[in-house]
Amino acid sequence: MKNLTVIFISIKGEGFVNEVNPLAEIDKNIVSAMMMRAVELSKLATVKTYPNPKVGAVIFDDEGKIISEGFTQEYGCDHAEADALRKIGFKANGLNMAVTLEPCNHYGKTPPCAKAILEAGIKRVFVAKKEENAKAVGGLDFLIQNGVEGALVKGFAGEVEEINRFFFKGIRTNLPWITVKVAASKDGFITQKVGERCIISGSEAQIYVHKLRSEHSAIAVGANTVNIDDPMLTVRLVDGFDPQPVIFSRNFSLNLNTKIIERSPIIVTTSPKVHEIKVQGVKTIILENGYSLKEALTQLFAKHKINSILLEGGADLVRAFLKEGLIDEMQLIVSPKTFGTGLPLFDEEAESIFENSFDLTHSEKLGKDTLKIYRKKS
Repeated sequence: MKNLTVIFISIKGEGFVNEVNPLAEIDKNIVSAMMMRAVELSKLATVKTYPNPKVGAVIFDDEGKIISEGFTQEYGCDHAEADALRKIGFKANGLNMAVTLEPCNHYGKTPPCAKAILEAGIKRVFVAKKEENAKAVGGLDFLIQNGVEGALVKGFAGEVEEINRFFFKGIRTNLPWITVKVAASKDGFITQKVGERCIISGSEAQIYVHKLRSEHSAIAVGANTVNIDDPMLTVRLVDGFDPQPVIFSRNFSLNLNTKIIERSPIIVTTSPKVHEIKVQGVKTIILENGYSLKEALTQLFAKHKINSILLEGGADLVRAFLKEGLIDEMQLIVSPKTFGTGLPLFDEEAESIFENSFDLTHSEKLGKDTLKIYRKKS
């Protein structure tokens, strides 16, 4: 079991005080087990929950019997708490709830979860992490003021943060989370010959990449990558949702006869020639010459509701993101192949930034290839 601390809240606001001993009423191991289960349930939520976070909820009795479970459904549908309550007809008198994030307290696409919890008769709510979205805060205060015991369970917030890293970055910065995925040879080249497509990684790595695509709301490439590879940038090797394609083409060198145009991409450019595209559904972000990538990301987040982008290339675009300090995570799939010559992933400046700004956090084998995940230093 996790090292568990349960702090019951009986005052309004952000302060938490230890005023009662909850262990006299419910076993801490039961609470821990229920919260662990809620965390696992939250992982079942998909990218389609956004702009809501991925949350899990468990309804249980004082002996630890699970009565109902739920997790956040697609945006516009039930939040985790309502999902669990609906399965038992919103009748939960005298039961407990463990939920990974503080219940919301506002009317959006759905009614407030805090109100649903109160009306269903839940007597205690255990929460892993406080809500940070200004529109949704106040759920615990509302419940406490109306006689429901609210408890903050410490020890789970880090895992909830990780599962919702896209959501929390958006709330805090109004920018999407940027994950870079690059396949490279053992000696650091991403293609053997500039201007030609090159398959580097094996089948296991390709399956992993499709899963990674399904976890992001958008996928971004530069115009050169589109012109050379003619990719669809869809999810095919696993079950999942296709990410929204985004194409960066500063001077609009994009070939309009490529397949990706049929997928209604968002095109970021400085050229008004983008209006020549006649395919219905194509969206544009036209910026002034010399724009920063941060300007483009701000618009992608605010206007197009994109909170996570998988950046798949090419080298110039990856380097530009790196030099502007916009990358949160680098996922390198390193092949055992050695090219000797070709197009390197990094130039000297980008390599220095990468080495000084990122830490290796995970490494594993994908068939004959090696996945290395680096996170930006905090």
